[in-house]
Amino acid sequence: MESWKVWIEAFSGLGLFLFGMIYLETQIRLSAGRAFRRWIRYATGTRFRSFLAGLFTTAIFQSSSVVTLMALSFIGAGLMSLEHAIAVIFGANIGTTVTAWIVGVVGFKMDIKILSYAFIGIGGLGSVLLEEGTRTRSLFNAMVGFGLIFLGLEGMKESFAVFARDFDISAYRFPHIWWYALTGLGITALIQSSSASVAIVQSALFAHLIGFEAAAAFVVGSNVGTTVTAMLGAIGGSSDKKRTALAHLLFNLSTGFVALIAIHPLITATDAILPQADDVIRIALFHTLFNLLGVAIWYPFLPPLAGWLKRFFKKEKAHVTHYIHNVSVEMPEVAVDALKREIAHLAEEVENFALLAVNTPPQKVLKEGVPIDKILDEYDENMELSYHRLYAHIRRLEGEILRFITELTGQKGVEPLAADLEHAARITTYLATAAKSIKDMLHDIEWWYDEEHMEGRVFLRNLRYQIIKSVQAFHNAFLDRDEKRIEEMERFYKRIAASYRNSMEIIGDIAKNRSIASEMTTIAINDLHLSKSFSKSLRNALTELRQMDSIEESSSPDREN
Repeated sequence: MESWKVWIEAFSGLGLFLFGMIYLETQIRLSAGRAFRRWIRYATGTRFRSFLAGLFTTAIFQSSSVVTLMALSFIGAGLMSLEHAIAVIFGANIGTTVTAWIVGVVGFKMDIKILSYAFIGIGGLGSVLLEEGTRTRSLFNAMVGFGLIFLGLEGMKESFAVFARDFDISAYRFPHIWWYALTGLGITALIQSSSASVAIVQSALFAHLIGFEAAAAFVVGSNVGTTVTAMLGAIGGSSDKKRTALAHLLFNLSTGFVALIAIHPLITATDAILPQADDVIRIALFHTLFNLLGVAIWYPFLPPLAGWLKRFFKKEKAHVTHYIHNVSVEMPEVAVDALKREIAHLAEEVENFALLAVNTPPQKVLKEGVPIDKILDEYDENMELSYHRLYAHIRRLEGEILRFITELTGQKGVEPLAADLEHAARITTYLATAAKSIKDMLHDIEWWYDEEHMEGRVFLRNLRYQIIKSVQAFHNAFLDRDEKRIEEMERFYKRIAASYRNSMEIIGDIAKNRSIASEMTTIAINDLHLSKSFSKSLRNALTELRQMDSIEESSSPDREN
């Protein structure tokens, strides 16, 4: 009966440790907010800064797995290059050893039960007393996470100590250190935490259940086992996400192989650096040393490694979206960045659709800046493209964005981003409305191209000019976010609204010409309304974008503190 109690205490301690780590990661992420996102953008600007970002972020989050998943999300959202994402993972492998140092220095040197109670008590009181959704409350919740980690560690330590009294380790020793490495790999792959695996082996060392060489091999194996998380996170993602996960696997496998081959020199180096330290501290140092060795081997070859990896995963599953399918809604800050990029993609699709609908090459208008009158003269024939297929593509893209916003809105801790998501939904809706206005004109435009009378040709030219100018003004304002560009869009919309009377004169000329079919008058009036609606929708999308940018520039003070 006593043995069952020991096993229950050991597994309970492991469960508390794992839950504490996950809870801590979540609360730190919630408390970080935009400031953390801005820091990540700066910190991953170069290869070396990316390496340091991976190291320090892992030390803060106490998990290389969560930082690896963040790197995958950033690269999936197009916010980070492949080379820099791999550098982040290299740094994360060093940063994850901090947990072993904390466990070794604090967990086995102090009365951590009292320490864990203090963390849980103070954090719990702060969590209850503070307003829900504030970052300060998330920090107190993080204290609870720390407390649970230490409480779980104490449970594992005590259970191993009891177990050690009657346990004959000689009956269970493996004949070769590779078996210990495989055991570490398997346990880490199962529990999805190398930090927890190292804590287990530190507890076993403390209770003298395992020798140092076997423990070192176990730690090497756990380092390889943590790659399972990245591989699972890359499933269904972009090519670069898969390449990053493959780089993680190659790095950890090769580092582990070298560490096992050179395990005795590494142990000798550990003893030379800390000759008086106990095994719990020495295993933390060994963990750091062999990861440093791996980085020293691979870091100089990072650019050619990234180039070589680009030869793989060239065939991708077709996605209507470019960015949001690569990120998880469980990481709201990263997801919002990807969402903004996807909305820019939708805006580009709507622009292209509108220009092609009036038989104008988008390249000429948006890239080369050819004067509109010259474009109208040069491209005067109906292109006869599959416009309905283009519109169906936009509708699917719009639907995926709105679905993503809905899923993101339902996530915990997304409250500080609620205004961003509301503006994003409105921008998407306005862009969809603009595309709908163009779609409703498609049949009419074909009629106008078939019209041979001067009045019909003048009306078509006027209609095409309005649409091209609207797209041009919107594109410049959306791209530059410059106040003058936005005002230009506003002025042009007002011009369209004000010129309605002049347009009616053209319609009057159409109505007077009995050679023109009578229904063309009704079609002309309808098309003028649709052109005005198109320009108004683009103007409204810019207004929402402006407000979204202002939120980004000035975060709410009560959320930041």
